[in-house]
Amino acid sequence: MKQVWYTDDSFAVGSLAGVKKWWEYLQVNGPDFGYCPKPAKTILIKDNSQMQAAQKIFKGDGIKITDQGERLLGSVIGTKSFREQYIKNKVESWVKDLQSLSNNAQDDP
Repeated sequence: MKQVWYTDDSFAVGSLAGVKKWWEYLQVNGPDFGYCPKPAKTILIKDNSQMQAAQKIFKGDGIKITDQGERLLGSVIGTKSFREQYIKNKVESWVKDLQSLSNNAQDDP
């Protein structure tokens, strides 16, 4: 199992058993170091073949389990279709913002 930390965010990659052990360790020992894991903000990404096992192992932990993907540190990880949709939405948002700025500039150059 590998883990990465960036300021107050962390994530881990590995087997379900390894990630479960890491998650339990964080919940018990994290607060002593000022890190308080929040299950509602925690997302486990596993491929569809591991979904049932993941749901069983993490049952009752209150974390979200997905086989699609999620945003991570300003980027996105997950399936190709999830990444493409995320980028499409992000670009559409930028276009909307630029159109709004352009409209405002017509009145107040």
